[in-house]
Amino acid sequence: MNLNHQLVQKQTQKLVMTQDLRQSIELLPLSTLELADRISAELIENPMLEEEPGSERSKSPELYSVDDLKRKEKNDFLKNSDQGWQDSFSLDKPQYRGTDASDRNQKYIESSPNAQSLSDHLLWQLRISSLKGKEMEIAEILISMLDDRGFISQTQTELATEIGVSAKTIKKVLEQINQLDPLGIGAGSIQETLYIQAKILKPEDKNLHDLIQNYLKDLEKLDYKGISKKMGLPVESIEAMAAEIKKLEPFPATLYTPQKPDYIVPDVIIREIEGEFSILLNDEWLPKLKINKEYKGMLKKGAGAKDSDKEYISTKLNSAEWLIRSVNQRRQTLYRVVSAIIELQTEFFRKGVRFLKPLTLKDIAERLDLHESTVSRITSNKYVQTSWGILELKWFFSSGLKSKSSEGGMESSKTIHDIIRNLVKEEDPENPLSDQDIVEKIESKGIEIARRTVAKYRKILKILPSNQRKKVKSLEAR
Repeated sequence: MNLNHQLVQKQTQKLVMTQDLRQSIELLPLSTLELADRISAELIENPMLEEEPGSERSKSPELYSVDDLKRKEKNDFLKNSDQGWQDSFSLDKPQYRGTDASDRNQKYIESSPNAQSLSDHLLWQLRISSLKGKEMEIAEILISMLDDRGFISQTQTELATEIGVSAKTIKKVLEQINQLDPLGIGAGSIQETLYIQAKILKPEDKNLHDLIQNYLKDLEKLDYKGISKKMGLPVESIEAMAAEIKKLEPFPATLYTPQKPDYIVPDVIIREIEGEFSILLNDEWLPKLKINKEYKGMLKKGAGAKDSDKEYISTKLNSAEWLIRSVNQRRQTLYRVVSAIIELQTEFFRKGVRFLKPLTLKDIAERLDLHESTVSRITSNKYVQTSWGILELKWFFSSGLKSKSSEGGMESSKTIHDIIRNLVKEEDPENPLSDQDIVEKIESKGIEIARRTVAKYRKILKILPSNQRKKVKSLEAR
């Protein structure tokens, strides 16, 4: 075996990504708001950059609530037939937005000019309770440990060790906190808080207590028959108790934890004027950038400047010029991609979702001679305002199914989603449509679709199977 050292020359090809190129790529997926933050940061850090006079930066963009725009389904327990027990009330679900009653309370609290915090509300009640001295101090500590849902994750033993008191004392104080308003506050889980609320509100209903304590997992699956056999009670009784549980609050702190709405700014506005579509890139309020002439002049003259200063100014100048080019390139690329989408989806913009065509990133990339990754980045985190609402730019890309009635012989999966959603919405609550029924109705429109595809789309839309939809409707009617 030869272990001698040798010098060997060889040629290789590789792509080297410079810092400037990386910066250009990073700007593509940014939303307009994120780009504004990035530009503001660069203006602070780079002395070679400055804002042009007359920039409309002070003009705030029009904000839209994401909840309203995307028409997100409410997470209230068993409220929507498109959302199952397991989706809206799972023991593993990290967040919950409350029932109709809690929504009303939430709006009232948020609209109050001096909304009281949860901790203040609880402490006020404790001051008139039977807790005194050391126990009151422990209660204040426990209240400070509540999470956003109103739970304390540690066990009583862990709390006793951490605070340095007996488990018996912790139990006594927690029981006192559990009975405060909102009921069940300070519990360790959804199951525990529901159990506490049921014992306080329905002290005589032992079956309800048993159901929550031992069969809540089965209840999530709407397995009323299974629970009926295990508990030895009629199915009707199980359904009645499920309706009672629906009235309870799985996350007590929801009533006192304001949910800040997320807002977006449409990056592109599309309007049809006299049969022609106009594209407005909604970035006029962004700061307009230019190079600082004074520093640039210092670099050109170079007189009296240290080499280190020249290098610093030169580096910052290159960075500033590249940022300006990158912002302009991002703008041009976004305009081109939106223009191509309009050309390929003209029928949608004029007639609505039913006329959306299958479209892929590759279609746009080939049409504009761009790489697919570029199209993917420029359409990420972007919203477009159309006459049919504000939509995510990625929404326009979807696969297709064979269709005899559609031009080009293909129908967009988004169109199929819309058809399924409307069919379920209009179905007879007493006789919900099965997946096969939906298949037959869609095929009657000339669209070829398999039952497993309907099941897949139904899950994407968070629509329950027909048997569970019937059970949910029966509960809502109570």
